[in-house]
Amino acid sequence: MLDRLRLLPTVILCASLLLVLKLADIATGGEGSATISAVSVAQASAPKEESAEQMAAPESGKNEDHAGGEAATHDDAEASEEGIEASAPVMPAAQAEPEFSKSERTVLQSLAERRKELDARTQELDTRAQLLAAAEKRVEKRVAELKEIEARINERIGAEDEANEERIAGLVSMYETMKPKDAARIFERLDMGVLLDVVTRMQPRKMAAVLAAMDPVVAQDLTVELATGDRLSDIRGSSTKNGAKTPPATLHPSEKAS
Repeated sequence: MLDRLRLLPTVILCASLLLVLKLADIATGGEGSATISAVSVAQASAPKEESAEQMAAPESGKNEDHAGGEAATHDDAEASEEGIEASAPVMPAAQAEPEFSKSERTVLQSLAERRKELDARTQELDTRAQLLAAAEKRVEKRVAELKEIEARINERIGAEDEANEERIAGLVSMYETMKPKDAARIFERLDMGVLLDVVTRMQPRKMAAVLAAMDPVVAQDLTVELATGDRLSDIRGSSTKNGAKTPPATLHPSEKAS
């Protein structure tokens, strides 16, 4: 009875150790379970020997329990290391940077320089386009100003022509009211251009009387001018430019008599 009471703590210790080892085996995936079972069976059958052996059994059980604990601890450590290694993420190998050969680097450099040249050319073309647009606007503005000036000049010329017509109409009316001899004497001394302007606006009947009273030479020149228009004036102008002396268009009768 006393021996059984002495073996009771040993049995409790073995059961506790078995429970711990079982839990460790479950945690590590079942490795080392056969060894733990064998140790447990040997420890359980040891108390059935003789009393001397039973007295020595607690000490041997303690030694075996200690050895089993160390083995379990070693297995737990290995399992923990394996779990850490398994759970550790595999780091991908660093990707090596692409390396280019000398010819490839030369090509890339030339392409970069070409790109810079194209960008500069594009910028230059844009600047030229802006300058051309500004110049075109200035030209259009200048053309509009010139057209406005031309319109004002034409308006002024028209006003002057109208005033000139009024003046010539006044002269025509005055000469038509004069006596033919008096009008003929004045016509003989007038410039041919002014004379033509006045004569072409006079009534034919009154002009015929004045022409009959004029000097025959002047009347002849006037008749030629009326018949040919501007052609005789052009001939006389070209003769004057060439240095030829043009005879006077009008001569007073007294001058011819002398």
